[in-house]
Amino acid sequence: MKALLLVFLGGGLGSSLRFYISTILNVNELKWIPTLTVNLLGCLLLGGFLAAFQKEELTYQWYVLLGIGFCGGLTTFSTFSVELFLLLKNASYVTALLYLLLSISLGIAAAALSFSYINKII
Repeated sequence: MKALLLVFLGGGLGSSLRFYISTILNVNELKWIPTLTVNLLGCLLLGGFLAAFQKEELTYQWYVLLGIGFCGGLTTFSTFSVELFLLLKNASYVTALLYLLLSISLGIAAAALSFSYINKII
């Protein structure tokens, strides 16, 4: 029950930050930029949280709050999928491909970078 409460709290904070960032970065022509930004930020944070958890510098409770709850609330696969679908529906194939490739490659790179960095400093 405690873990569920931590996920709930972290998820609420992450979702609130996602909404705030999306409001600030909303660009009419490039509606996918806010989603890309929060997803990359979430990958960067989660990679670091995972490394700290595996090195036992972050307790299970903190990992649940920050990694599962906060990063889970901050990032959004569903919005990414809908935005990609809309780009394809509107025949914006180059933009759709760019969005897809940037999301996947930069997301993996961000997670790997923070994971490696935390492993080196801890």
